[in-house]
Amino acid sequence: MSLRLSRRALARYATDQLLSGSSAKTIAKHLAAVLIDSRREKDAQPLLDDINYELQSRGQLASATVTTASQLPASLKNEVADLVKKLAGVRQVIVDERIDKAVIGGVRVETADRTWDKTVTAQLNKLKEITS
Repeated sequence: MSLRLSRRALARYATDQLLSGSSAKTIAKHLAAVLIDSRREKDAQPLLDDINYELQSRGQLASATVTTASQLPASLKNEVADLVKKLAGVRQVIVDERIDKAVIGGVRVETADRTWDKTVTAQLNKLKEITS
């Protein structure tokens, strides 16, 4: 009989290992083996999301998806990263920039546990709710 660990328990284990200095490559191999052995390959992305959440909640790292209508200049991208670092209370931020013309303007920032939506589209949707 094999022990089936929850995805959250696996995420805590992986985070503990990362923070203790273990190789990310080795940890990834172990996690992949567990997922394959337990036929839970579909849990790979949610597990990564859980690890991001663990890292952020421990004040280490926030992965921020920044969505704008056009590419941000490097200086503004750095400002966003600094702001996320401060708001999320983490030591480091990784920014994944996404371009979406549908946002019209402004910025949406998503981390493991928060979303700040200051896009024109969001503001227009709020206005529609008020006037409906």
